[in-house]
Amino acid sequence: MIKVTGTKLLTLALCGSMLIGQGVYASESTLATDSALAGASVAIDEYHQIVDSRVDLSGENDSMAGAAVTLDDYYEAYASGNVSKSVTIDLTTMTSNEVASVLNSYQNLGVANVENFLNVREEPSQSSDVIGKMIRFSGCEILGEVDGWYQIKSGPVTGYVAKEYIMTGEDAKLKAIEMAKLRAVVTSEANLNVRKEPSTDSEIITKICSEERYDVLEEVDGWIKISLEGGDDDVADNYGYISADYADVRYALIEAYEYTPVSSSSSLRTNLVNFAMNYLGNPYVWGGTSLTNGADCSGFVLSVFRQYGISLPRTSSSQATVGTSISSSEMQPGDLVFYSSSGRIDHVAIYIGNGQIIHAANSRRGIIISRWNYMTPVKIVDVIGSR
Repeated sequence: MIKVTGTKLLTLALCGSMLIGQGVYASESTLATDSALAGASVAIDEYHQIVDSRVDLSGENDSMAGAAVTLDDYYEAYASGNVSKSVTIDLTTMTSNEVASVLNSYQNLGVANVENFLNVREEPSQSSDVIGKMIRFSGCEILGEVDGWYQIKSGPVTGYVAKEYIMTGEDAKLKAIEMAKLRAVVTSEANLNVRKEPSTDSEIITKICSEERYDVLEEVDGWIKISLEGGDDDVADNYGYISADYADVRYALIEAYEYTPVSSSSSLRTNLVNFAMNYLGNPYVWGGTSLTNGADCSGFVLSVFRQYGISLPRTSSSQATVGTSISSSEMQPGDLVFYSSSGRIDHVAIYIGNGQIIHAANSRRGIIISRWNYMTPVKIVDVIGSR
């Protein structure tokens, strides 16, 4: 690992056999001096000398080629002075083609550089309507610039974001390589079966809808092991298997969610949903109930409803016993939607209107927005009623 802090350079046992999974860290004590850049250039020069002498980057060592591409970009950026902010790079196990595919997905890459989320607005004005949200390190295509705003396209959303919150240039490329994850996008028109084991004879544990992205844990003989949502009782993360015939698998960044602020005849429902949306992008922590430091699915729901004087049980299975069961056609913002990937209710979300939910998904994704039927719901409950 190479660590550069200010002008001080520390090199620790860097050798070819240790590269994958290590990190290169560069941070400037101030942005007014180029001294850290000079130190970083020296460090990366040394890295290249070691790689050239000890590692065969051709043919069989394709993942090292990916790492070399990353460091080549890093070195060129520092040599030209294009990296102006603190940057952290994890040497990737992606191949050079996979690195290229992430970067080539964008002509003019931007990455949301925020703590939790960034509003995408219809026009370049703080008073314009919110039409989408980008959580931390979401990717976007920058289409243009006007008066301190970027016009961007991210996922299904095209709109405007404040320029100051978008990372660009080499900073954005390096962050994209760091944050890109292997994801599966369902391509079947109908909902796709998720099975307990990689076999058509295995039990169907849920169904997932098309065009949603799911983290890939493993690929096994024509099957893709995907991460489902974190439970709140026994395990922090659940998983299942889908047929590789009905999904595309590639490294990709997360992108913006479509979102329209809730409109409801009930001020309580409106306020509750808008309050919950404040925590979009915050972390998932199994067993947690903190809206800022981390909560699991039921902990998130419990803490949101507690703010409005509504007391709920601790787990999703217990929360499903409260209130009145309703159909999907009766859903209103603030209703609770329950899911199962283990033969019993183990996940809960808050319906926010327009066919969407907000929920603490899992440790990899945190608090996110999804379609209400991204997995097959097993129960929908109204705990607010006519309050």
